[in-house]
Amino acid sequence: MTAEKTLGGIGERDLIGRIRRMYGYGWPDDDCFHIPAGGKYLLIKTDSISKPSHIPGNVSPERIGYFFAASNLSDIAAMGGTPRYFMAALTLPRNTHLSYLEGIERGISKCLRRYGARMAGGDMKEGRELNLAGIAIGEVEKDRMLRRKGMKPGEFLCVTGSLGKNAAGYYLWKRRGNADGADMLLDVEPRIREGRFISENGATAAMDLSDGVYSAIRQLSRINMCGFDINLSEVPVNAAALKASKLLGIPIEEMALNFGGEYELIFTVPAGRFGKMTALAKKRGIRIAKIGIVTKGGNRLIKGARAIRITDYGYEHFR
Repeated sequence: MTAEKTLGGIGERDLIGRIRRMYGYGWPDDDCFHIPAGGKYLLIKTDSISKPSHIPGNVSPERIGYFFAASNLSDIAAMGGTPRYFMAALTLPRNTHLSYLEGIERGISKCLRRYGARMAGGDMKEGRELNLAGIAIGEVEKDRMLRRKGMKPGEFLCVTGSLGKNAAGYYLWKRRGNADGADMLLDVEPRIREGRFISENGATAAMDLSDGVYSAIRQLSRINMCGFDINLSEVPVNAAALKASKLLGIPIEEMALNFGGEYELIFTVPAGRFGKMTALAKKRGIRIAKIGIVTKGGNRLIKGARAIRITDYGYEHFR
């Protein structure tokens, strides 16, 4: 008798593909679902976090709440949108301290206020462990919406901000028991301003880096029928990642490219528009960097004189 398959080892991406086939129809493979609303699209996204999978150590409930809201709003940012409303469904054990729940709510509220969104209700249930599920609702002009599809060979592959800080936090917490590392892992901001900026200045496609660069390019390669050459020397590595890489002996490409929880944006722009985009970004205090190019081949990491085929998946649940 053949043993029944479990989710472990199948991987989140393959599981989603199986579920799509069960329904018999597809839905957009984007960071948010979008619905026409006059001259705009309504953007809707749901995401969840749980104690064992996402929340390390003894981080404060305020940090947890802020991270929870920010990770949901990040998908609005990836489509060039503006967040408007947020809903939350919370599952907590009955012995949870009231002050802990209030701390989570303070963190959520702080993030929503910072990015101009309003809480619109939700649900609360008793359960064995902490689980937070959110729904983010935003909007974007129809001519400014960014999707994952739209990349073409020859375009520049770019990112916002710097990469590797969250990985540094994870490894410092996991290997050295560093409490500040646990806090660093959840220290994220949704790149709303950056998403708006790239959407109005020539970006052709985008997604967020919640599962890391390698995961993103694997998905984008499938969607756009293309490949990517990533030049390691051009990757903007966070100072904390450089320090942790040397301290722990972890390759910098592992820290900056093959780890989830980043929440920067990855996007493409035609080569002829990149110079103007970067000049304007600098004036506005927005950090963007070219890390590679879209190709017709597979995914490769350019490391010095070597071109190495990328076989890593980045972060993926159930692997």
